[in-house]
Amino acid sequence: MPLLVLFSGSPTSQPDSSFPNLVLMAIYVGLTLVLAIVAVVSIFISSRLSRDALKASDKQSKEAIGAVQKQIEASEKQTKETIAAINRQIEASEKQAQEALYNQHKPIIIPVTDPTTQYLPPSNLGKQPFSIGIRNKGAGVAMNAFSIVGLKGFPDILCSSSTKILIHGDERPATFDFGTKFSYPENIVEEVPVFPQGVFGFLRLMVTYSDLFNNKYFVVYDYSEEFGWRQLNELRRVDKRLDELVIKKH
Repeated sequence: MPLLVLFSGSPTSQPDSSFPNLVLMAIYVGLTLVLAIVAVVSIFISSRLSRDALKASDKQSKEAIGAVQKQIEASEKQTKETIAAINRQIEASEKQAQEALYNQHKPIIIPVTDPTTQYLPPSNLGKQPFSIGIRNKGAGVAMNAFSIVGLKGFPDILCSSSTKILIHGDERPATFDFGTKFSYPENIVEEVPVFPQGVFGFLRLMVTYSDLFNNKYFVVYDYSEEFGWRQLNELRRVDKRLDELVIKKH
């Protein structure tokens, strides 16, 4: 019996420590939760900062790539412009060299004999041909030289009867014989009237010819008894010669 009392009384004799343990455990758990929350928040903030940094870095990279692309495009444009300028200079130099070559071999046809007035009354024109002597005073050969004549007071345009080849340095004048074998269908050649205008002459001579490079030239001379032959326009290039424009009469 005393033994039962001893065993039954022993539990009540020791102090109860379960409550402090629970408190400590609760504090531990709370601290653990706080640390976990802090860690999660820290991870979230770090992740957010990392994303922002990545976005900023990506933006900077794109801006840098864009700037490089713009520099490349500007460099390509400048290179193309430089190449185009060089090509233009080359073309200009080639053209200058070509023009210099043309000028070295350019034929220049001039009339050297006066039309005799006794052969030019309107009653004889169209019936009796008359002639004008010409010479090549240029440095090259004149190919396919052809001419037409317009006379004041005479309605028809007279054409040379054939083309001529005029060699440089030939002292003998070549002769253009004018008649009605061909007809020229217009009253203007290269915006120049076929018939003389004003008081500076009664006869207008128009001449076309080619050089050895197939450049085609056109020149006009007026004749008057007071001044003789006078050049009306400067020698210039044209697309077609007069012999390519006249019509043969049948």
